[in-house]
Amino acid sequence: MVGVDYPPEFLANPRNHRTRPSLYVWTDEIAFVIDTTPEFRMQLLREKVRRLDAVLVTHGHTDHIMGMDDCRRFCWERDGGLPVHASPETMAVLRRVFDYAFSGRPIPKGYFVPDPRVVDGPFELGDLRVTPVALPHGRTTCTGYVFKQGGRKRLAYLTDCKTVPEAAMEVVAGTSAVVLDALRPQPHPTHLSTAEAVEVCSRLGAERCFFTHLTHDYDHDVDQAKLPPDITLAYDGLQVRVSEDGVTLSP
Repeated sequence: MVGVDYPPEFLANPRNHRTRPSLYVWTDEIAFVIDTTPEFRMQLLREKVRRLDAVLVTHGHTDHIMGMDDCRRFCWERDGGLPVHASPETMAVLRRVFDYAFSGRPIPKGYFVPDPRVVDGPFELGDLRVTPVALPHGRTTCTGYVFKQGGRKRLAYLTDCKTVPEAAMEVVAGTSAVVLDALRPQPHPTHLSTAEAVEVCSRLGAERCFFTHLTHDYDHDVDQAKLPPDITLAYDGLQVRVSEDGVTLSP
């Protein structure tokens, strides 16, 4: 956080150096991201991302969309625009903020060319069946996404929410890996706290939960030791494989 002095031992742990959360998902058929943070270009370069077939957006807050123009590189080799999936509310924000791209005017090659796809129900994405769920986030409704492959719920991404309503719980329950908002240990008016997120995980029955959207209030190794073994504090560069063999983490 800008203007804060941290203990040397805190800074010495690379897992305490956090950029805003984007998620890159790839299968045998498709590669896509969820959200495009202000650090999106840095994240793409760091993770050596060379392919992007689509973008899914959870909501229109600046920390989740302001890197979207950096998708222009992936538009260069495409025939047509890059699919951008978002709820009607979020799509309206994207059209306003990125008017130059979403206005429908002709766009020269080399710039960001979106293909807007309004999310108003389940849809297909490569070999995945995607089901959106509505999550309360203050005055905003955030869209969570549940990904099913081969008839099994493989992944759920639930960021920026104060609760996971029962309707969403029913859709997410039984998913192998759940990525869940857990902003900070202390209560927050629009985000889940650590304790609230732990309680949600206990109800979902996931094989593994990953806490994301973490503030500097977390000291990764110290706070990880306080959590149940099936919950992992996410960190920049974390890779997770979800398969028939279960959920496994990168070294």
